[in-house]
Amino acid sequence: MKQIKLTKANLEKLVANPPSQRDEYRTDIGGCYLRVGPSSMSISVLRRDSKKKQVRVSIPIDTLDLPNLPALKRLIRQAKESDSHSMKQEKLLKTSLRSAGEYVIEAKQLASATEANYLRCLNQLVAFTDDKVPEKGVDIRKLHKLISEHHGSAGANSALKVLRTIMKTMHADYESFPDWPTDAVRGLWAYEPPRETRLSTEQLPLVWNASLPDHWSQWLRFTLLTGMRKSETKRAYIQGDELVVDNTKNGTRHRLPLTPNIEKHFSDYSPIKCFKPFTKHVQSATDIRTTPHDLRRTFASIARMAGVQQSTIAWLMNHSAGRNSQTDRYQGRPENFVLREALLRIEETYKILGCEGI
Repeated sequence: MKQIKLTKANLEKLVANPPSQRDEYRTDIGGCYLRVGPSSMSISVLRRDSKKKQVRVSIPIDTLDLPNLPALKRLIRQAKESDSHSMKQEKLLKTSLRSAGEYVIEAKQLASATEANYLRCLNQLVAFTDDKVPEKGVDIRKLHKLISEHHGSAGANSALKVLRTIMKTMHADYESFPDWPTDAVRGLWAYEPPRETRLSTEQLPLVWNASLPDHWSQWLRFTLLTGMRKSETKRAYIQGDELVVDNTKNGTRHRLPLTPNIEKHFSDYSPIKCFKPFTKHVQSATDIRTTPHDLRRTFASIARMAGVQQSTIAWLMNHSAGRNSQTDRYQGRPENFVLREALLRIEETYKILGCEGI
């Protein structure tokens, strides 16, 4: 097992360069281990309960507000000493799926949009299990079938993936908590067609020029010009000559140069509560079925058509996976004039394809 000295400086290094998968370190404090994942960090403390049995106590760490060494040692000491409190918490976590789920989700320190999706799935699980943790593979299969009938196969897959995360995480901290029965649920997941749909060059001008009710025409064009996720369009704001979104899906701050066309179509889209009407309005006006995320994929396709480099496209779309090579890490974020030039080339391609108003 890897070893690490428990200091705030070392924690900051791990936050700046998180591992691609969950990793565990033995610290210089006896009975204390550090667990680090792509988006979460926690301290695991070993101690003896009232029955002299060894148990683990997990302490989530806020990666946005790291504690200093004295504060960390105080938390560890409290975890070792608070026997009765931890026993009550452990009992609650073992008997309540909601309590266990909220505990795991909070410890993961997810972006707000991702956390909302996890909590939505947790609510579905609690509703269909009466807040009890399913222990057997047959129970999980029945649960998957039940959720599929009400929320579709994709919804059931999402809910069961959250359940798997909860069970695996809790079992790692508490051995008596049911583990995810991998062999018993093999082949459980329903087939989901790959989400690769995008607007073709023939469909694009029809959708762009369509007359849609309310704010949907302006929102559609803004999304195609920026390539943003639908949740990001609701939280974007202008700061100087940049368009900014805080706390994005991958936990970073997204900044885009502000072009005249993006500024023209920018608005406060936070009042949008549901995006389902968008697909219905577009299909009614054009007979073309498209979703908000299809617009994001279309942006990537048009960017490539405009000759924009792959790494620049990744920065424009705030895709961390597209800039993970050693060379990209050395280069860092492209200068604003490079991103601005790329956005202008994309807008010119839209214009060539027949999109009006650019």
